[in-house]
Amino acid sequence: MDDRYARLLQFITASKAKGASDESLTALLVRRGWPAQDIYTALGEYWAYVTGVAVPERSGSNSESSREAFLYLLAFSTLCSWATALGSAMFTFIEHWFPDPVTSNSYSEVWQRNSVTWQMATLAVSFPIFLLVMRAIVRENAAHPERLQSGVRKWLTYIALLGTAATMIGDLIWFLDALLSGGLTVRFFLKSAVVMIISGAIFWYYFHSLRSRKREEQTEGRGYHRWFAIASTAAVIATFLLGFNVTGTPPVIRERQADERRIQDLRHLGFALAARNREQSNQGTTPTTLPSSLTQLVSEGKISERQTRDPITLQPYVFLPNGGTRYQLCANFNQIQVSDVSIDNSTFWNHGIGRKCYSLNAKEPTEY
Repeated sequence: MDDRYARLLQFITASKAKGASDESLTALLVRRGWPAQDIYTALGEYWAYVTGVAVPERSGSNSESSREAFLYLLAFSTLCSWATALGSAMFTFIEHWFPDPVTSNSYSEVWQRNSVTWQMATLAVSFPIFLLVMRAIVRENAAHPERLQSGVRKWLTYIALLGTAATMIGDLIWFLDALLSGGLTVRFFLKSAVVMIISGAIFWYYFHSLRSRKREEQTEGRGYHRWFAIASTAAVIATFLLGFNVTGTPPVIRERQADERRIQDLRHLGFALAARNREQSNQGTTPTTLPSSLTQLVSEGKISERQTRDPITLQPYVFLPNGGTRYQLCANFNQIQVSDVSIDNSTFWNHGIGRKCYSLNAKEPTEY
């Protein structure tokens, strides 16, 4: 037994003789910088000496450590999942609201919608799990303050802090690189701010949690747990509202997907008719002719029957020959939109609500 520990045990023995309680001694010594584990060990030796009975070792400590590791790993993995999804969704919103005319890699509406819906789904699953797991952890720590000194908790929390700090440092480097290279646009500044706010909030929360060691501090510290939960919940709800504003509600998304499928079908029909015209030209058939109906195109094996019908109503698309190799393809659409399936950002396939007919030529398929 070293002198330092011996003085601790002597102080506890003298204090107990004066009527000091275990709780007051623990609070006092922790405030003076003593590790809780040393205090509990010294108190155990004191009571073992007074009672003449050794303090029994509690069974199941390994299983408790395993459970604690599971809870913290689950909490940190879901934290990483929903925080990444939150930041990615905000990035997509910024790109939607602040398009960069200089950047050639512009994101299509379909890509944005698919990205946002995926991030919303990730938030809907991982965020509630994170809240439930953290609620269980906070309650257990409040009931058993000694767990705040757990090595498992400290190691995993410091690893999470390291990852968060690395993200913040990387964000600063990213910001300075953009500044020096002339890429500091409004949307870049907003993206950098999003990363810093999310990672900074997480760093503050877990760094503060490592400082709550005593029962009194843990009880009072529930306030920062509550505020972090409220702030993160508000951010997630705001993301969902903005997501629906950008992508539309599920029924609206379904209608857009149906419209995109109609455009795809009309394009495939146009390619099939152009291929048929080329075959006739190569065979020396003069003059080249169009089929009498889309059914003939199906029977010749140029296209599947599914691609000749509306995906919702199952009614055939309208095919109107205009003489020679010119014709029209018509379909009924649900929404006003600019199609994302057109090549070279062409506006040829733009459409409104209702019936839209496209004038095409089997000899000139370049516009579609």
